[in-house]
Amino acid sequence: MVTKAKTAKGIKLGVYVNGSNQAPVFFEEVKASPAIGESPAKVDATSFDSNAHEYVKDIPDFSADLTFTMNAQPYISGGTAEASNLNLIQSLDKNAAYQWVVLYPALNQQVTILGDWSWNMGAGAVSQVMDVELTIIPRSAPIFTDYGVDSYTLSFNPVSDSGTGTGEMTSQVASAGTTIKAPACTFTAPEGKVFGSWNTESDGTGVSYDLNDSILMDANYTLYAIWVTDNSTE
Repeated sequence: MVTKAKTAKGIKLGVYVNGSNQAPVFFEEVKASPAIGESPAKVDATSFDSNAHEYVKDIPDFSADLTFTMNAQPYISGGTAEASNLNLIQSLDKNAAYQWVVLYPALNQQVTILGDWSWNMGAGAVSQVMDVELTIIPRSAPIFTDYGVDSYTLSFNPVSDSGTGTGEMTSQVASAGTTIKAPACTFTAPEGKVFGSWNTESDGTGVSYDLNDSILMDANYTLYAIWVTDNSTE
């Protein structure tokens, strides 16, 4: 057997300095990255009838702080965020939450995380380069997507099992891992019906979205118009 394992080479940390509609800026020379994902969580369900402790899975916990270590690079006065790691850090608002992205090119994976942040200068020692540690405090669960996918498309279809609407709606494109609002339906409804909601399945058995509900863009989606009887005509 030949292993398919990959090394950690190539991992990168970036931040959307100017919002998720712009390209992220990446830190250079990252030396260590933390584990990212779900922390084990369980609830003790042991009862008087149990012969041993019994547990059930609890709500997933993704809140562990994520600390990245990178080489410190001299701050360049007047330089842009891309000039050095310290320049990038100094360009960020200490009191703001940012969208962060971690790339794993060897594994064809990338992770986006919304989180607050803090940083510190590493300790100095003889014959050792200076480090910078940047810690992300997650506000939401990490979103795992294919590496190199910067955005996903949300499309709309007027035809579903509930009726055949007509017309066209422009697809929406959003950065991977971000959310957008479910829009108003501008399709023409079938005779005797009105728009009820959006659904990810044409038969209405998927995820349902009402106007302005948040849609997490972690894949390409098509929303089908679900039509309901127009009681106002009765």
